[in-house]
Amino acid sequence: MVSRRKKTSRKPIGGSGRGKPTRSKRQTRLAAATIEASSSARVGVASEKAEGAGVRLNKWLAEQGVDSRRKCDEKVFGGEVSVNGTVIMEPGHRVLDGDDVRVDGVKISVGRRLYYLFYKPKGVLCTNDPRETDTRVCDLVDPMVPSRVHTVGRLDKESEGLLLLTNDGDFSQIITHPSFGIRKTYVCYINHAITHADIERAREGAYIDGVKVVPESLRLMRSSKKGATVEMTISEGRNREVRRVLARFDMRVKRLKRVRIGNLGVAKLKRGSIRPLTKKERDDLVAMARSSSGNA
Repeated sequence: MVSRRKKTSRKPIGGSGRGKPTRSKRQTRLAAATIEASSSARVGVASEKAEGAGVRLNKWLAEQGVDSRRKCDEKVFGGEVSVNGTVIMEPGHRVLDGDDVRVDGVKISVGRRLYYLFYKPKGVLCTNDPRETDTRVCDLVDPMVPSRVHTVGRLDKESEGLLLLTNDGDFSQIITHPSFGIRKTYVCYINHAITHADIERAREGAYIDGVKVVPESLRLMRSSKKGATVEMTISEGRNREVRRVLARFDMRVKRLKRVRIGNLGVAKLKRGSIRPLTKKERDDLVAMARSSSGNA
């Protein structure tokens, strides 16, 4: 005779009844607390990673006033930049807080944004290249400013007049980029007499590096047998553009002075002197640039 086993009832683990296991209220609260703590920890780690990701090297250099971002790219590709003793040739390299960043061996420090108007004398170079033996703009202005600044755009060695100086790379890009069209006015001293007919011809513009350059304005201020004075306004900034345009019409410039940048004039600023821009002057320049580009 076959014996039969006595049936025993089994309760689901973690509770009673059939189907899925059930949790007590206490277990539910503990589970929820565990999930919340785990999620918070993951978010915290992600936040720390995001905050510690740093800033692109070219952007960081521009923000510290080394030069415009495009020029900073060139310095990186040229092997001029090191981070913590290692030469970095990738503009996208991330700079972290506390990193030792150097350009041509000179340590770059984090500083506040600076904006100046400077009257460059004739014979001074717009470069920070330490190999230059001639006087540079930085040689004149470094003792007068709290931290390093660079020139916004250029004036050739034989020219004089207004230059903007800053350590704000984004500001520099806005002011110098051709699409923004900040107007710059020059007074040109010609070493021979010219006529109004000469001026009319020059107003048609000339090709420079394969691109036609047309002055925003051009007027004859005076003319005599000894020479003439011409005022010319342009909104682009090709190398020696003013001299080259006038040379196409046989006007040989013996002296060139930049007297206005946008809304900023040379009045009361002596050769070699510097003054800070007011907030309004800076904001007006940026607004003017954006208006010219259609991004106002």
